[in-house]
Amino acid sequence: MNLQVSREDLLKQIGYKDSPQPRLLAMVVEMLGLLEGLVEPRQAFRQIQDEKDLPAFLSGAVLKYAGAVTLGPKLEDKVKDLFDRGKPAEAYILDIAGSIAVTKAGNTLWNEIREDAAANGSKKGLRRTPGCRGIDLETQRWVFEKLADIDLGIELTSSYMMSPRKSVSFLARFGGKLKGSFSCKGCRQYVDCTLRSSLKNSLADVLGKRSP
Repeated sequence: MNLQVSREDLLKQIGYKDSPQPRLLAMVVEMLGLLEGLVEPRQAFRQIQDEKDLPAFLSGAVLKYAGAVTLGPKLEDKVKDLFDRGKPAEAYILDIAGSIAVTKAGNTLWNEIREDAAANGSKKGLRRTPGCRGIDLETQRWVFEKLADIDLGIELTSSYMMSPRKSVSFLARFGGKLKGSFSCKGCRQYVDCTLRSSLKNSLADVLGKRSP
């Protein structure tokens, strides 16, 4: 699985369009170097045959899938270690790099599901993540019940959050009546999402607390 994060993508996600200050650029290069050795992706998906207790999103679909992917615990542990050692800027950058990587992992899993669906005669599909528009976060439990016999290394908390945090799960449907494409604006986490909002000011605050 190719989860390489480019320096340009990371700087853009942080919020820098122009050349960053040398200190920040050095941190970015260092954290990207760490990232490669901290990512241990695992993924799985399953076509759902059972029509009983389906989430509403999957009702009426010709093909139905549940899937999940994780980067593993090492990245999360390293971010915490950097914070504990008084390196919040490095921890922040590494965490954002991990968010980009897990998004790439989710897209890779989605492409594999699409290929499986196409082999079964369906090409038009839609995916959604528990907690997004129209999908209760509690649906997370249903997803992992369907993947329970696969060792992904992902655990659910009592509030249905995944651990490790750099993990993604989703439902996918193909065929039947689709109600349009997914819009991030429908997600309850849209305003605070670190993957779409500008982070330049937040990082500047962190860097401002560091000595030159």
